[in-house]
Amino acid sequence: MQLITGTVGETGGNNISDVALVQAILVKTTRPATATPPGGPFLTSYDGVCGDGTKAAIRDFQNHHVFVSADGRQSVPNPNATTGLVRPNDPTWAKLIEKVPTEFSNLRVLIGGKTVYVAATAAQLATKIGAANALTFTAAFRTRVNACINRMHTMHGIAIGVCRQGDRRNFQTQYDLLTSGRGVTNAGPGESNHNFGMAVDLGFEGLRWLQSDGTVTENETAWFHRLDPRQVLTAEALKFWEALRTAGTSAEVGAFRGPVGDRPHLQNWNDAGVSMAGRLANLLTRSGTMRWTATRGAYSSDLGMGGELYAVGSAAQIWNRQATVTVEMLTRARAGQPAAARAAQAPAGAPQRQAQPVPPQGAPNRPQQPARPVTAADVTAMRQELRRQFELADANWQNWTPN
Repeated sequence: MQLITGTVGETGGNNISDVALVQAILVKTTRPATATPPGGPFLTSYDGVCGDGTKAAIRDFQNHHVFVSADGRQSVPNPNATTGLVRPNDPTWAKLIEKVPTEFSNLRVLIGGKTVYVAATAAQLATKIGAANALTFTAAFRTRVNACINRMHTMHGIAIGVCRQGDRRNFQTQYDLLTSGRGVTNAGPGESNHNFGMAVDLGFEGLRWLQSDGTVTENETAWFHRLDPRQVLTAEALKFWEALRTAGTSAEVGAFRGPVGDRPHLQNWNDAGVSMAGRLANLLTRSGTMRWTATRGAYSSDLGMGGELYAVGSAAQIWNRQATVTVEMLTRARAGQPAAARAAQAPAGAPQRQAQPVPPQGAPNRPQQPARPVTAADVTAMRQELRRQFELADANWQNWTPN
């Protein structure tokens, strides 16, 4: 059981988290069957406020278990206890720990919070670690993920776990999340740390916490849909997210937070001042057959022709085969294509063009054959090729670098 930090009850310091913990114990502990009134909990609800009902419940508990003879038949003084007050490790606290049902013998509460929860067991922690190890991360970041899960359990008795789609996402999954309408991410395919095994979303699925009447919530989700149904970051939910982020960014773990509002997210490096689009462009250039640049999420490519760079749209557009390629763009790109690049793009096994003899002096020049006009089919083919370049980068995800 987590130890209270101060006194609770009459003249007590009554810190909200201390009060909530004492109240929760009284809610889950019943009076002896011989008591008046018989049975029932010493307190019917908890809220972190030490009002008259809580003070009366403390005195009631003491009368039954602290200021009483061993056989429970008569009242006796206890010089180490104070009427109506619970102190850390005093006889009243010791009896509270002794009398609470075994399944609630390790209740916890975050400092400054009032939501009491049941600490996870070692077996539950091992299950979360095992599940994380079955997911895809870089080796270095996997160590930090496990360290964060372990630290949350050590510090707070909570077994956090990796959220659904919270490990490495391929480009298609990233695109699906971006276009899902759920507001999960603003990053396109290849623009998230998740795409490279260097980010994780951690959550609180399975956390068993006590509702105000002592009922245990058994089906909490990773994102706290039970504690925070409207997902508006209530003060209590925020306490848990702050605890997770503090654990993850501690020196012992060494991870970094992502966007301020993305509470479950931790990543392997500090992305301050780094362009994710720029790093994707770098990976695209190293993975495929085109040269790329990007500015503010808008990508440009030489279209594999070795010349000028052309704006081809966002990552989402390119992945969806809707790159902003036009007939005019392809016509210009072909016209500006270096001769060596044109030769390199000739189909394998194609016969080499023979050098034309120089016509005799005075002979009429033969007209050059005009280049085949660019068609809509060529535009479609280039959009498909740009998508393929992204697929090559997706397959090469382990070679992405943040700088």
